[in-house]
Amino acid sequence: STRSVDRAVTTAERAVEKAPRDATARVMLAHTYLQAGRFESAVQTLRDAQALGGQSPRTALSLSLAYIAAGNDREALAVLGQWRDALPAGDLGLAMALAGDTAGGVAVLADALRAGEDSPGLRQNLAYAYALDGRWQEARLMAAQDVPADQLDARISTWARQARPDLYRDRV
Repeated sequence: STRSVDRAVTTAERAVEKAPRDATARVMLAHTYLQAGRFESAVQTLRDAQALGGQSPRTALSLSLAYIAAGNDREALAVLGQWRDALPAGDLGLAMALAGDTAGGVAVLADALRAGEDSPGLRQNLAYAYALDGRWQEARLMAAQDVPADQLDARISTWARQARPDLYRDRV
């Protein structure tokens, strides 16, 4: 609920006030900002966390997603490029696709699948990346491996709605 998210933001902001040099507290605050839809605040807070030493792949991925949700795909792709070798292929490929490099995201995910990273999460990320790339037949075939037949049309319809360029905030 909105009230519980607001409480979480307030709690996380107080934690940062008590420990302003704590990168972990800032990352937690940024995650609450993401949940609250405060994407620009999340970007700034994650950048602050990195400046304080929060240099983990997970923080970089969160920063790229915050950039995507804030409508700044170029910055998101720059962060992903810097952290490419440290991020799991499933996360990297999906984030690339969300940031508008749909062909690159599909390539990363398909390569991971061919290399043996065969999991439902990776397959669904690949299916969604195919959808974002406009490759609906491949998206349906990949999604069908894990989505029950009676739910497949609804999943594809949801992806079709989310694929609109102006809905970047909703995709994250």
